[in-house]
Amino acid sequence: MNRQQALQQIIAFGEQRDTAISTLAKFGWDPSFQVMSVDSQALLLVLTKYMSGVIDADDLELWANFIECRDELDYSDIEGYIYALADPELMGGISLANIEKMLTVLC
Repeated sequence: MNRQQALQQIIAFGEQRDTAISTLAKFGWDPSFQVMSVDSQALLLVLTKYMSGVIDADDLELWANFIECRDELDYSDIEGYIYALADPELMGGISLANIEKMLTVLC
């Protein structure tokens, strides 16, 4: 698995995300990376996984924190959502009702 494949697994909250995290640790913080976009489609995918019970609120918060901390990821189109998910205590928490509101605005 290369850096982009690993990032894609994590962005999509894929089945190989644990392997992807280990893979990324091997690459370190090399400044010669290609920036990948995390867009509203990726966000919709992960929020849908939360709404269907595939992942929980802690998973969603960790995912958002990961997105925020990686220099290889451009999430500028969904920055407000990522901020809200990464700091849920500041934004009213992660709940089915709040995520449903996000989905309504996104769709």
